[in-house]
Amino acid sequence: MEQKITSHIVKGLIIAAILIVINIIGQLTSYIFEDWFRWIGTVIYVASIIGSTIYFGKQNDNNINFGIAFTHSFRTATVITSIMFLYTLLSVYFIFPGQIDHFVSIGIDEAKKQGKTAAEIQEGIVMARKVLIISFLAGGLMINLITGALGSFLGAAVAKKNPNFQPTQK
Repeated sequence: MEQKITSHIVKGLIIAAILIVINIIGQLTSYIFEDWFRWIGTVIYVASIIGSTIYFGKQNDNNINFGIAFTHSFRTATVITSIMFLYTLLSVYFIFPGQIDHFVSIGIDEAKKQGKTAAEIQEGIVMARKVLIISFLAGGLMINLITGALGSFLGAAVAKKNPNFQPTQK
C-alpha cells in the first residue's frame, strides 16, 4: 500500500495553529513585549518547517531532490504566512487592540523624557498608531516569508535525498 503524503496545507494549518496559541499565551501573560519571547515563535517556526520537510522526505522514501523538498516546505511556509497575516490583522484590530496602545504609551513616555510639548505628543500619537499597524502587518508578512524561506532552505538541505533521483521514477 502506498503511503499518503501529508499536504503542505495541512502542515501549514497545524504549524500556524501552534504559533497562534503561543502568541495568544504571550499576549495573555504580557510576555509578548519581552525580547526573548519573540524568538520562541521564530525558533518553533523554523524548526517545524525543517521537521515537516524531513517528514515529507520520509513519506516519499527519501526519493526526492533538493528542489522538490524546498518547494514543498516553502509552500508550507506560505500557508503559515497567510494564516499568520490574517491572525495578525484580526489581532491588531479586534482580539488584542491594546498591543498598539502599549507601544504608543512607551512612545509617549519617551517623548516626555525628550521634553516634547503636549501638542507635539498628541500629533505623534496619531502618526505612531498608523505606523505601528502598518509595521505589524507588513513586517509580520515579510519576516514570516523570510523566516519560512530560511526554514525551507535548511529543511531541504537537511532532509535525506536520493542522489539518483529520476522525476519519472515511481
